[in-house]
Amino acid sequence: LTKVKTKIAEVNTAVTNLITREREVTEQGEDVKKQIHTQSQLIINLVQQSERQLVQQVDTAVQQKIQLLTKQKEEAETVLKQLKDCEEFVEQSLKLGSQQQILREKQNMVQVMRTVNQDVNPVV
Repeated sequence: LTKVKTKIAEVNTAVTNLITREREVTEQGEDVKKQIHTQSQLIINLVQQSERQLVQQVDTAVQQKIQLLTKQKEEAETVLKQLKDCEEFVEQSLKLGSQQQILREKQNMVQVMRTVNQDVNPVV
């Protein structure tokens, strides 16, 4: 009977140790999960911050490109207006003017066309 009681005590001690170890393993598992969650949140925050920075860079680049295109469009529209005005003037001169008036205006129109052509070349 003594051997059985000794064996029972040993097994009770083993069970108690196993219960204690089980609790420790569970606590360690929870600690590891918390660390994983914390590290994941840090990484997520860094990725989100990088995303915001990249989006801001894209927005800035797009805005700069839009401004440049808008400026080029305005310059092209100005040149187009000058060309149309010039065309209209020449047509009116040819319809209504005498040969002497047309010859007098020719030199002026040649100069205007040179100026317009110089303005067109950088835009186109």
